[in-house]
This record gives sequence, structure tokens and C-alpha cells, in this order.
Amino acid sequence: MARALLCPGDAVILDEPFTGLDTAARDACAEVVLDLLDGRILLLATHDAVDAQALNISDIITL
Repeated sequence: MARALLCPGDAVILDEPFTGLDTAARDACAEVVLDLLDGRILLLATHDAVDAQALNISDIITL
């Protein structure tokens, strides 16, 4: 996850980034992710809608 967020690019792809974290750790990591996105597109793959809510994702595609 660190490499994806720290390397330059137009988009960041994260797959189940908060799996195994408790609520406090997930919220702390989500805050860091949002700070490091810096206007880039985020593609998030997750089975947990709470992950999307923690990242304040506005456009959600469900398959």
C-alpha cells in the first residue's frame, strides 16, 4: 500500500487494504490514505462497505 500511495501516478489501486485491522487502526489508515491520495483517482476493491465509508468514497460500483 505504501508503494502505491507514495509513487507518482494518476490513480491508486487498493485491494482489501484494511483487512485484519480493528476499527481504530482502519480509521487511522484511511486518514493517511486520504492525505496521500492528493487528488488522484482511487480504485478500491473490497467486500466491506465500511472500508468505502471510511475513505469517503462518493462513486461506488458494485459487481
